[in-house]
Amino acid sequence: MANRNNAVTVVGIPARDEARTVGAVAEAADAGLRLAFPGGSNAVVLADNGSTDGTVDRFTETPLRARKVVARSGGEGTGKGTNVFAIIDRALELGADRVLLLDADVRSAEPEWVGRLAGAVDDERPTLAVPVYRRNRFEANTTNHLASPLLAAVFGVHLQQPIGGEFAFNRAFLERARTWPRPASAYLYGIDVWLTANALRERMRVVEVPLGRKLHNSPFPKILRLPQQVLDSLFHVVLRTDCVRPSRPGAVRSRAAVDGAAAPQDPAVVSRVSASVARYLDAHRDDVRALFPAADGLTAAPWGLRVTTEQWPHVLADALAALAGGRFEQARDHLVALYVNRVLTFWEEIDGLDDTRIDGLLDRQAELTVRAVRDRRIALGGSTGPGVFRVGHWAGFNDDSPATPLAAACPPDPSAAPLRAVNRGVA
Repeated sequence: MANRNNAVTVVGIPARDEARTVGAVAEAADAGLRLAFPGGSNAVVLADNGSTDGTVDRFTETPLRARKVVARSGGEGTGKGTNVFAIIDRALELGADRVLLLDADVRSAEPEWVGRLAGAVDDERPTLAVPVYRRNRFEANTTNHLASPLLAAVFGVHLQQPIGGEFAFNRAFLERARTWPRPASAYLYGIDVWLTANALRERMRVVEVPLGRKLHNSPFPKILRLPQQVLDSLFHVVLRTDCVRPSRPGAVRSRAAVDGAAAPQDPAVVSRVSASVARYLDAHRDDVRALFPAADGLTAAPWGLRVTTEQWPHVLADALAALAGGRFEQARDHLVALYVNRVLTFWEEIDGLDDTRIDGLLDRQAELTVRAVRDRRIALGGSTGPGVFRVGHWAGFNDDSPATPLAAACPPDPSAAPLRAVNRGVA
């Protein structure tokens, strides 16, 4: 890598309709670049896909010392991944030695984040830096209950925030990433886990970087589509993995993921989500029972199903077994419905617990997932995922479902009652 101060550093900001916060994020990126690389060739790249609220104008009118670059794409059929790939392309055109990503909706971005993330990827080896920060106990649900335990179970690496958004990678990583097949979901919210899972699959150097607290817009209103896209990208990478790998020595570390501040989600949104999940499970009850044997032991709860810390790892193991057995879309879609019930159960479990005990509960869940998957002796490889991304079984249950499937950029290498989610709101 070039001399640290003389290298080309790019901070990319993927955005859509983030006019209220994008200016402050750009200013933090610019200040961080000046602090960390006063003699370097620095650029801040905004990648926007169809904003209608003046996001691009707000960025372009924000005074920066670094070079400003804007990459624009249409809104239809695009997503966060579209923006991240545009940032990578522009960074390579600029001759970047390192690239950092900052989400456009972050309200807690600090200039010091730039130096910390960039320093972590100052290496000749392909390197990915991922964040470690504390978040509201009612957030980070896809991270805590899907991405983190599944990555630990498949790749043997425990990462606290594998889809946190504030990433960094060096040029060696970028060159390797250009060769990876891109499922259509990687152009959506699947991008973060696509980057992390591929890095782990190729046994690359992955560094966790402490960044303090993260404050941003709550992703909970997207809970029926964001995790589906994350699982889709993750499942594509898992199918290209040789085997379930044992945990690396020293891989298990106590997490510090939960912030002292706690802001519950909007009860009206939770009620709408619960109703959609109840209808989904009513429609697909028999298939869910067949694919997820662990679901037979679930009992009714005010929000639908109670899925405890001890039960959830076996549900995840069922999903991986179904994936390995060629049931890609069913495993993905049915898992989303069970996942929502796990989230609502988790909120009940952590009522009255302090931050340390909640972190301990999440650590236990990840460890139990590793054991459950290991004990199943699941054989990976031998099958591929779909070449397009469809909302599949969620069509008609998710109001945000796209009208047409998105194509990949390149071909991808006990009784019925327990499964009946009753919509009574959240207790």
